[in-house]
Amino acid sequence: MPGPVHGCILGTLLLAGAAQGGDSVPTGTMDLGSDRARQPVLLFHTGRHHSNGGGVHLTTPGQHIPSTTTSDTSDKGPVDLDPANFIIPPDQDPFSFLSDAVNFVRTDIGKPLNFSFEPQLIYIFQHATKSNGPHSFSYIYTNINGSLPFDDPDDAKGHLVYNVQANTGLGAATDPYPNVALGSPYFTDNIITSGRIGLKKLWWRQSFMDDTFTINIGKLYYENFFDLNLAAQNPATQFVAAQLTNSTAVPFPSYGFGFIGEVEVAPEIEIRFGTMNALSSGRASGFEHLDQGKLFSIVQARWNPQATDASAPQGNYRAYCWYSNDDVNYASDGWGMGISFDQEVGGGLVPFLRWGIAQDGAAPATMCWSTGAVLDGFLGRTHDGIGVGCTFTDLDRSGLAGGAGWETMVEIFWRIQVTRTLQISPDLQWFSSGQDGGVEDSWIWGLRCTWNF
Repeated sequence: MPGPVHGCILGTLLLAGAAQGGDSVPTGTMDLGSDRARQPVLLFHTGRHHSNGGGVHLTTPGQHIPSTTTSDTSDKGPVDLDPANFIIPPDQDPFSFLSDAVNFVRTDIGKPLNFSFEPQLIYIFQHATKSNGPHSFSYIYTNINGSLPFDDPDDAKGHLVYNVQANTGLGAATDPYPNVALGSPYFTDNIITSGRIGLKKLWWRQSFMDDTFTINIGKLYYENFFDLNLAAQNPATQFVAAQLTNSTAVPFPSYGFGFIGEVEVAPEIEIRFGTMNALSSGRASGFEHLDQGKLFSIVQARWNPQATDASAPQGNYRAYCWYSNDDVNYASDGWGMGISFDQEVGGGLVPFLRWGIAQDGAAPATMCWSTGAVLDGFLGRTHDGIGVGCTFTDLDRSGLAGGAGWETMVEIFWRIQVTRTLQISPDLQWFSSGQDGGVEDSWIWGLRCTWNF
């Protein structure tokens, strides 16, 4: 077993020890969300509503406008912020002028025109010790989420949801992307997108029957609906590598036209199903080549045994199966299945597990598994977190050319809440390619700076 794999296992044990030691930290009323085991509210400045990855989190027009310099907004109203959770106190945020500009757009433009506006800016630098091309990669990425609610803006059943993205190289060429130089079919930096600014997502979301049945139709992205994981789903705040934010044995399509349904069978059980354009490029309308009839279809069941008890540790156990007839991007059509588990165990510690298989030639890999853990509330600071994860992917007999064996990725990150708007995350990856001619035993160290306004 490689040394970094030992490190992944050891790191998980250290996280467990840190969580155990943190149980004695008081969880009083310093601020809502200071309970290290669970956050009772979704604080907007932590990025859930701003990021491209993760589930769908909508805000109403004008909702995300802090009332004071020492408070923030959440899905449950104003929240007093504890200065101890920030390197620079919230009322001394050096980026407050940017927040003021964003709040002007929210208040004076967005609210009268009935749309929400949640921008995010990320700078990321990575340096690989071994590479078949550039060794250093530097990008600035912009992401803007928002929606236009219909009917009652405070409790709308219908939303037009939009997302705008762009990125550019900073002091380094945009192409090739890091994974190309290293020899991987997956983004080792899953933050970046195509260089030009574009409307990546635009879809209609409508709920029925007391929000127990929801439909989504339009230009969609799978990452907001399937294979989610509380500990490993958002490259803006968690693991950077795509190998740890999604299953690598699924031929997920890019941003494109599709339909997704969500059914709450019971409070503990949810079923999701969808069909998407398998040939969408992610850089156009999403309807391109739809006439060829190449579709990706998936159904997923999620079980949360403690869904009705908000005070209990929450866990999500997802299982899914898929079928794709995309024999254009891959060698053949075929099917596959997978699981994605996450479980809070107390003290902010959340272990996770993913596993998946695919028919030969139908996906980027024939088998994969990943595991690890994140610890939120690291060192008693509510919004800080650390994580360690490892993933193993079999590229042999995959649907892409060049696959020759197992690819390995190990990643460690440390997220630090510096100001109200800024998170800084040192990040370290160890990568060994499974492609012909790919690099082996490359260390990739990086720095991620995330602003959520």
